[in-house]
Amino acid sequence: MNFKGVIFDMDGTILDSISVWDKIDVDFLSARGVEVPEDYARTISTMTGEECAKYTIKRFSLTDSVEGLMKEWDERALFEYSNNLRLKKGAKEYIKRLKENGIKIALATSSSKTLYTAAMKNTEVYEYFDVFISTDETGISKKDPHVYIYAAEKLGLNIQDCVIFEDVPTAVKSAKTTGARVVCVWDKRWDMFKEEIKEAADKYIYSFDEMD
Repeated sequence: MNFKGVIFDMDGTILDSISVWDKIDVDFLSARGVEVPEDYARTISTMTGEECAKYTIKRFSLTDSVEGLMKEWDERALFEYSNNLRLKKGAKEYIKRLKENGIKIALATSSSKTLYTAAMKNTEVYEYFDVFISTDETGISKKDPHVYIYAAEKLGLNIQDCVIFEDVPTAVKSAKTTGARVVCVWDKRWDMFKEEIKEAADKYIYSFDEMD
């Protein structure tokens, strides 16, 4: 392995969680008499939780507070993250192989600490990660490449010595500007952008079984 560290996104990259968030979007907006617009999930995909809440409240003229909306999202997702969600095919085996080869591993996610802790413990990979970073805690969204640079620094590495795994088109493009090698993991939500993502990423995979 010709790299020293790996920075993983969580939702849609190592965790097969997109369907849960689709359901949450439908449920919480339906409860407020709003139908989910086609572009909503794509628009919020790289935002921090706070940015997402502010955007959602403004877009749909909601009376919720930012803190209240974020709390509701976490409560709706926590059970699924703690019990039912699974890693994508080959992800656990690949993460274990990285650790066995002395590679440092970071998680850089837009999900809250509550959710990423529940998910990583439920899927039994928490112990393999050296660093956990939430965009909610840093205040840096995935549209800003500094979130990846910060993750590398927390690992004690230069970003150029890391590989970044992402699934969202905007995040893939942002990660690529850091000088790191970027691998895009297929997720059905972004299938319409497949060719665009392939051009932006260094490697495009459908399963972690494809990783050397």
